[in-house]
Amino acid sequence: MRKIFINGKVMTMQDGEMAEGFLVEGEIFKRVASNEELLALKDDETAVVDLEGKWVLPGFNDSHMHLVSYGLSTKKVDLRNCKSLEEVGSTIKSYIDNLEENYFGEWIVGHGWNEENFDQSKLPTADFLDTITTAYPIYLSRACYHICAVNSKALEVAGVNEKTPDPEGGKIDRYPNTQKPNGILRENGLWLAYEKIPSVTEVHQIKKVIQSAVEDALKVGLTSIQTEDFGQVEDFKKMITAYQELEQEGNLNLRINLQMLLQEKDKLQRLIDLGYHSGMGSNLLKFGPLKMLADGSLGGRTAALREGYADDPENKGILIFEDQKLKEHLRYATENNLQLAVHAIGDQTMIQLLDIYEEIFGKGNDRRPRIIHCQITDQEIINRMAKLNVIGDIQPGFLPTDLKMVEARVGENRARESYAWKSMLHSGVHVAGGSDCPIESFNPFLGIYGGVTRKDYEGKPEAGWNPQECLTLEEAIGLYTTGASYATFEENIKGKIQEGYLADFIVLKEDIKAIPELELKDVTVLETYVGGVCRYHKHTCH
Repeated sequence: MRKIFINGKVMTMQDGEMAEGFLVEGEIFKRVASNEELLALKDDETAVVDLEGKWVLPGFNDSHMHLVSYGLSTKKVDLRNCKSLEEVGSTIKSYIDNLEENYFGEWIVGHGWNEENFDQSKLPTADFLDTITTAYPIYLSRACYHICAVNSKALEVAGVNEKTPDPEGGKIDRYPNTQKPNGILRENGLWLAYEKIPSVTEVHQIKKVIQSAVEDALKVGLTSIQTEDFGQVEDFKKMITAYQELEQEGNLNLRINLQMLLQEKDKLQRLIDLGYHSGMGSNLLKFGPLKMLADGSLGGRTAALREGYADDPENKGILIFEDQKLKEHLRYATENNLQLAVHAIGDQTMIQLLDIYEEIFGKGNDRRPRIIHCQITDQEIINRMAKLNVIGDIQPGFLPTDLKMVEARVGENRARESYAWKSMLHSGVHVAGGSDCPIESFNPFLGIYGGVTRKDYEGKPEAGWNPQECLTLEEAIGLYTTGASYATFEENIKGKIQEGYLADFIVLKEDIKAIPELELKDVTVLETYVGGVCRYHKHTCH
């Protein structure tokens, strides 16, 4: 089937060029041209679609998120809007009272609480959670997912008590007088409880969660997703099988690149023994990089910093791995044809990674190692990233919420050089845009809004936070198109509306260049096409 699309405002992402339309043959853009040129190619087998002057962009590509975790989060207690501990309590009680099907066995699992949003900045300790229930174990992820709060029942099930030592790369908070755990677990400490929660074990359940999440992603213009889902299942082979079966059945409606969280050597070895490596697969389902977690979060004060936190000077965060162990793990993965993508938020962690990358790859490597988040930086770190060809895998959607606490965490001087995306681009760093959903929404327009305005969702501060780092609209869109495609070595088939590229594109309701910047977060996707097939339509597909 051939389709000609005409009368559009087509942002090709090819050197600023615009076009009126394109011809799609199979799943490929066969021609990108003017209306006149395209209509001259029409024959009896060609359908013509009038775009009616609407804007068309390449399909969006989220460079780092957790698709299955998002799908499961819709089954959890949603605490993101809670403004007090009292609201946390009432929300959980309402959830328990109305629970029909629990994906997590006997556990009450919630996510999204943030003490920074409470009227009093208090953590939901075990003493507080015990007032809600002691009959069920409770596990509540903080908004950053690097800290959790559990009740006494959960501590009991996890076998965590005053004699339990802090795990390597983690921390168990304790009541000061008794050393009894207070229910707050940080970094690797949270796994003590998390691993006791029944995981979604059946492949058919995983497939159902994936399909539901994909439907939501298509509504906001995502046509490719780079997702880390291995952390959601005990046996990562089941996750692979779920995706492979969906592809074989014709039920995988957007493109997936698997980021593989394998912190332990035995799990990494198993993946290698099964014969998987980065780049394997099809244009619909492909194996991506090894994913690692090297530090924590800024909000939870577990991101590793060179100097102490401004609001907790004795605390420099948590380096999850000592240098030699991390280097050996990453080197072994590289030797077995795995790309590297490592979570690092603090400057100390970024330096640790850059030192390791330089030792493994040397300068100017072509293996495209990635640093996910890259939040607390300085110009020296950015220059090293450019020199070593390290990709900055950033989340602009963090900024509208983070800007309220960054200076409190790291002070004004460090904050001025952080979330420094314009500086990265100007310094020659390849930058990809993601969401880290479900930590933030996977709607790319929220990330574009954050990158362009550097304001919260109320439009403050008026000039933007550190406005020298504001991106142009084209730069921000580029993060989710050309930038994210480069991160997976797919820049020659994705991210542009160009002849020979995959026909992944979206049709917008608004004139994206004419609307005020503050309205970027509200842009509506009317249609989402993957390989020339309309996979989402707000009204009716052409």
